[in-house]
Amino acid sequence: MNKQISRKDLNDHCLNCGTHLKSKFCPECGQKHKDYSLTFKDFLADFLEELLDVDSRVLRSLRLLFTKPGFLTSEYVKGRRISYIPPVRIYLVASVLFFLVLSIDALIPSFKNNQFLKEFTETGDIDDALDNVVQSRELESEKISAPPDSLGSVVALADTSSSEMSVTIGQSKYDMEQNDFRANFSENFAKMMFLLLPVAALQLKALYWRRKKSYIEHLIFSLHVHAFIFSILILTILIDFKVLMWLVILASLFYLYLAMKSFYLQSYLKTLSKMMLLLLSYGLTLGSVMTLTMVITAISQVLSGS
Repeated sequence: MNKQISRKDLNDHCLNCGTHLKSKFCPECGQKHKDYSLTFKDFLADFLEELLDVDSRVLRSLRLLFTKPGFLTSEYVKGRRISYIPPVRIYLVASVLFFLVLSIDALIPSFKNNQFLKEFTETGDIDDALDNVVQSRELESEKISAPPDSLGSVVALADTSSSEMSVTIGQSKYDMEQNDFRANFSENFAKMMFLLLPVAALQLKALYWRRKKSYIEHLIFSLHVHAFIFSILILTILIDFKVLMWLVILASLFYLYLAMKSFYLQSYLKTLSKMMLLLLSYGLTLGSVMTLTMVITAISQVLSGS
């Protein structure tokens, strides 16, 4: 049986594992060397220390993610990882928040439901905004739903007076809840986007095959860029302004360019040309995935309701 270390001898021994200490932290278990008295003051001090340490790590990672494109990827590749959130966690947090907000979009109180603010943003004139709101209110009850598309694809027709929508699959037409469809689509698309990350990394690997970077490095870069895009896309859901949407698109393109320039260290012209190729290949892939997800969601919802 191990002899218990007396309180008197704890000045040079770790309280957790009993290792002889010569520094501020235990070389075996990593616990900080100090007198852990069982008082509320010490408990509160430990709680605040851990809380502030986690928060500082999170805030530091988020600040660098937004202000220094490509920096977190470079730091991770160089092995400097303890001071930042892992790239997978950053992506998961950003994507989960985005798709969560997208799923409960209709339940979130936001500026987008304020039609006057939307009209004022587009026109820039208070009188015109008020007139447009009044006219839209008068015509709202007389609005007639558009006829279904004659194509044999999946077509969604939203009913402005209810949450019902119609889906046409082939020659058959089905009715379903719009909110259920959006929630299921968001869940399915989130899964598809996670599977799309390796494809994006593969496209980067093909574009930068001479840079001698491993596939994992391209994957880490893809995680950070997607995390940034998901984060700012949340604003477009909460605040449904056309101007904001265009600003987010431009910000995403500018961020991608700076991140590629910072991480891959090529000339401005080469970076721009490769970014255009990446946008083309990734855009085609993303469009195909969105279409496939919409079809799968519609079919699964029809089958579950039958």
